[in-house]
Amino acid sequence: MKNKDIVEMLDAIINYLNREEYQKALNYINGKKAEITDKIDPSSEYMDKLIEDLK
Repeated sequence: MKNKDIVEMLDAIINYLNREEYQKALNYINGKKAEITDKIDPSSEYMDKLIEDLK
């Protein structure tokens, strides 16, 4: 994930909070959280392989 993407997400959250749209902010956060966890993290995959090889 690029820094630009993170800044855009934080801006969107701040905008929801400034407008006191808390439920929309929560929905946005949960949606982005689901998007991020669905992506395969290469470093995590690498570490999992190393741990498996050590066993």
